[in-house]
Amino acid sequence: MSTKPLFSILLLAMASMSLFVTSCRKDDDINSTIPKVSDSQARDVITRYNEALLEVERYAAGYRPCPVTTVMAYSGFAMYEAALPGMPNYQTIMGKKAGVSLPVFDATKEYNWPLVISSAQAFIYKAGFPGVTQTLIFQAAENELQTKYSQGISNEVIQNSLKRGRDVAEVLWNYLKTDSYAFQAYLRPTEAYNKLPGNGIWEPTFPNFQAGHWTKFGVGVSENAGGGARLFAISPADRNIPAPIPYSEDKKSVYYLQALENYNTVESGTEEDKWVAEFWSDDLLNLTFSPPVRMFAIASQVYNNSDCNLEKALITNTKIGVGLSDASNAVWYLKWKYQVERPVTYIRKVIDPNWKTILSADGVTPPFAAYPSGHSTFGAVAAEVLTDEFGTDFAFTDRCHEGRVDFRGYARTFPNFYSFAEENAESRIKLGVHWRMDCTEGLKLGYRIGRKVNQISWTK
Repeated sequence: MSTKPLFSILLLAMASMSLFVTSCRKDDDINSTIPKVSDSQARDVITRYNEALLEVERYAAGYRPCPVTTVMAYSGFAMYEAALPGMPNYQTIMGKKAGVSLPVFDATKEYNWPLVISSAQAFIYKAGFPGVTQTLIFQAAENELQTKYSQGISNEVIQNSLKRGRDVAEVLWNYLKTDSYAFQAYLRPTEAYNKLPGNGIWEPTFPNFQAGHWTKFGVGVSENAGGGARLFAISPADRNIPAPIPYSEDKKSVYYLQALENYNTVESGTEEDKWVAEFWSDDLLNLTFSPPVRMFAIASQVYNNSDCNLEKALITNTKIGVGLSDASNAVWYLKWKYQVERPVTYIRKVIDPNWKTILSADGVTPPFAAYPSGHSTFGAVAAEVLTDEFGTDFAFTDRCHEGRVDFRGYARTFPNFYSFAEENAESRIKLGVHWRMDCTEGLKLGYRIGRKVNQISWTK
């Protein structure tokens, strides 16, 4: 029997295998030519937009503190998905969502990742804050970064990069528009709601007696219809916390004793207590940015102190934004589910008719129900994410308000991220605006949300 046919078949098979291997190698070579985001130290592409957001949101009536978190989340997702081809260890999150069709990445073109990431963030922030002055602030950040990272590269690469960022961001912005409540929620901070019967129910507080804000922000999510900002990392069930302590005017009751703690802390607090209360307040429009945006300010300091690369800053910023968005939803759902009065209302009725908080000279209280605390939840979310990314023993100094002369403009140092979250929560009692139960359950809720964010399948 001749061996020629068998030999020919073997040669053909070997040739085919060689062609297959060569073809695969060519694909790998193409993919290997795509620069990695982690190779870049351009973390200022993240911190510069964080800085711009701090400047804008400080004066952004209607955005504080809920609608801004939606913009923060989508800005994070936009830059994450736009830069994903340069992050080989990570996988799409929004590309798995029904109704989201992300632009196909053209690997034959060259890109500059700092320009891609800048372009994506600029699109979302300018769309989310459409005011002329606000747009100009974000545009200034974009111009600054574009000038810096366009040095030494061709116009073709510049245009490829800017287009990549814009195209992905536009898809996600259109997806945001389908969220029946979150889209343009800043236009409707107050809406009618059904007030619960009984004692201890929230009512507009001394001295401004403002109507309740964000009464519908978290409502309707479980039904996926009619209100309620979209959730990303948690389910409606994850928002559940224990019912608040029952109302009582009995001087031995837990409710009364928590009110008394508020009263005594404000009346007899030390200068350190007042500093802590003031340091974390961030309540007042035009004075400072709001509590969730404060978390980006802290994050930026961490990025710079750790000398981390661009990918690390991008991932962390995205996770914090996503967690804060879910936290806004959860907290305001619970606030208006339970409608717990603020301590000032109870104290002025039961303990001291002339008592007021130490939030501003007027003694104001934020215009929404007490339970749970938004500050506490936001801080816990950020602490959980930052700990996951930078470790349990990362000491840092928060210089957010350093140099301010209209209040105590000193920095505070913390041995780890959990310690800042705990102090942030405690500050609400020292300020007089929250019950201890608000802060305790807010921390628990925030830690849970933060862990859920960390558990998203970010990596392959």
